[in-house]
Amino acid sequence: MRSSKESLEKRGFIDDEEKNLHYQLSFNEKINLLNSKTAKERTLAAKLLATETKYVADQLIVALRKEKKLYSKIEITKALIAHKKDSTQLLTAELGKIGSNQHQSVPTKQFGKSNYPLPRDIAARTLASIGECALPDLLQVLEQNNVNQISEAIDAIGYICFYHPNSRVFEKLKSCYEKHLHNELIRWKIVRAMSAFVQSTHVLNAIKNHEESPGVILEANRSLRLIGKRVTNCGV
Repeated sequence: MRSSKESLEKRGFIDDEEKNLHYQLSFNEKINLLNSKTAKERTLAAKLLATETKYVADQLIVALRKEKKLYSKIEITKALIAHKKDSTQLLTAELGKIGSNQHQSVPTKQFGKSNYPLPRDIAARTLASIGECALPDLLQVLEQNNVNQISEAIDAIGYICFYHPNSRVFEKLKSCYEKHLHNELIRWKIVRAMSAFVQSTHVLNAIKNHEESPGVILEANRSLRLIGKRVTNCGV
């Protein structure tokens, strides 16, 4: 059943025509709308702030932390992506903190598709969409001691490198794996991320031979399969 217009608006949906009617709003008016109690007004603000020339990333982060409505949340993340240079460091600080959709344990069922899954954490997903320019801040997270943030950063790093190969990142992930051998979830995520790197085959084969977690072994097999497919298709 298709959502009615009223139902969509309650979740923050607006069309571009409505946005175009408000493009002349002042910066302060846009910020006020971002803090409105009405979801569609928050969506409008986010759409308008995406092209704002003033620094607004901090305000968008605050809005993202508390946003519950689907379309408003989507537009806030799009605005953060548009302001990527200002957003990346702020977003890395939010890794693992917003929402409750993050992986808490290694799944028993293997991801069946041949693409790289979008991160479940909203900050990680936004950083993944920002792309390669987010890598320096994400790699810094791996050097720190916040396990929850490291876990989500790995998802974003893997996603970015799967579509934009960066061989220098491989050693960083390998070091992170060795540092967190006690953490099954982090091992599993790094094994998934290694599907982005052709040079990881020897590491993945070694992991298969010594790993005790069935989920990590399944993911190692999947990563090896994806690497093999990439080599065959691209002649790497």
